[in-house]
Amino acid sequence: MMRTPLLMTAICLVLSIALISCGGYVKKDELEKQLSDQKMDLEQKVQLAQDSAATANDKADKALSATRSLEKMREEILTTVDNKIDSALVAAKGDMDKYQEEFKRIAKEAADKALSDATAVAMSEDEKVKMMAKEAADKAMAAAMEADKRAQEAAKQAEIAKQLPKVGEPTVFSVYFDSGKANIKPEGIAELEKAAAMIKSDPSIKIRIEGNADNVRVVYSKFRNNWLLSQARADAVKKYLVNNLGVSEGAIKACVGLAEYNPTAPNDKNNKWQNRRVDVIILQ
Repeated sequence: MMRTPLLMTAICLVLSIALISCGGYVKKDELEKQLSDQKMDLEQKVQLAQDSAATANDKADKALSATRSLEKMREEILTTVDNKIDSALVAAKGDMDKYQEEFKRIAKEAADKALSDATAVAMSEDEKVKMMAKEAADKAMAAAMEADKRAQEAAKQAEIAKQLPKVGEPTVFSVYFDSGKANIKPEGIAELEKAAAMIKSDPSIKIRIEGNADNVRVVYSKFRNNWLLSQARADAVKKYLVNNLGVSEGAIKACVGLAEYNPTAPNDKNNKWQNRRVDVIILQ
């Protein structure tokens, strides 16, 4: 019987210890949960503090940048103002220099005029008469020279007019060429100058240009036949009259090549040169 109470007591003791142990475990879990919650809360507060610090730094950077921009604008404004002031000073100095130069010029002109007037007053009457006589003599000499020049020009024109045939008469100016060639020779140019003078003397005059050749067959020439050779001669004369002597192209009614079919002399050894020609015919 004694053993039963002891056993019961032991069992009760064990149960008490177990209950105490269980209660300890329960309190430990609660403590850990509280600590975890506090840790999370602390981490959130730290994160908020860090975010606030970052925002504050960003605002500080922007404020610093704005301050620097304002400082730069201030420097630029000051520089612009200084430049405008310098420009105004330079302009003012330029105007002053210009006015000084103008004053100098006016003063010099006044001094020159005063000197001229004083010189005129100081001149004797005899000197004035001499100067007037010299001026009159110079004018007379100039007039005489001009009259002589005009007389020479008139004589030259009269000489040319005497050499020209009268308008109304059949007139032909002939230019002669070397065999197989279409180049105008110096004596031909002199004849064309006479023709041009007559043509230009009357705007109503019309002309016909006829190229000719002898009956020698073209061999050593750039022209294949006398038709082409005579036409080339006529074209050369037309070009010289228009480009070199000022004849109006409208005055030329025709410019043709007639080959060897319009001779003015026998085509023998001594006379065929007369057929290697271009005739400038004045038409009435």
